[in-house]
Amino acid sequence: MPLSDEYLQDLKSLHSKKSFGQGGKIPKVVEELIKENNVQSILDYGCGKGNTTISLKEAYPDIKIYSYDPATSPIELPAHVDLIISLDVLEHIEPDYLSETLTDLKERSTMMYHLIACHPAKKRLPDGRNAHLIIEDPQWWETKLKEVGIEIMSEEIVRYTSKQRKKGSPIDVVKYHVVTK
Repeated sequence: MPLSDEYLQDLKSLHSKKSFGQGGKIPKVVEELIKENNVQSILDYGCGKGNTTISLKEAYPDIKIYSYDPATSPIELPAHVDLIISLDVLEHIEPDYLSETLTDLKERSTMMYHLIACHPAKKRLPDGRNAHLIIEDPQWWETKLKEVGIEIMSEEIVRYTSKQRKKGSPIDVVKYHVVTK
């Protein structure tokens, strides 16, 4: 997947922190997609430290599961899988590479689930930028997905205010859950 060398180094720096890339729970919608669609292969795109991949392998030992992250698991991507999942990943893509990345993902799978954070991240890159390089609302993401020919099967927008942060005020959190084909 395309990304600049500088940004790859930034990602490696972020992932070296214990509190970054720690997710591991399988979203209920992913469990339902696996069950309802006879999924035989999954790509955990942007797997971070691999905790979700581990959970998937434990829950579904008969499914071929690939884990990819440019900073922690830079594998050659499979040509095709039944399902691609990305959990809090797409907002980290460099904006200049987003359309190319979405097109590539579309060509590798018949079905995708994306959890997209539409709010600022708690973390900062070494150069001071917010770790979420793309902070846009769900409607913007919907348009971007459709621009590259991705069809939305279902979507859900979850909004809440975060608890008091260690540094600064609470933030309004917006998560865009989208299943596509």
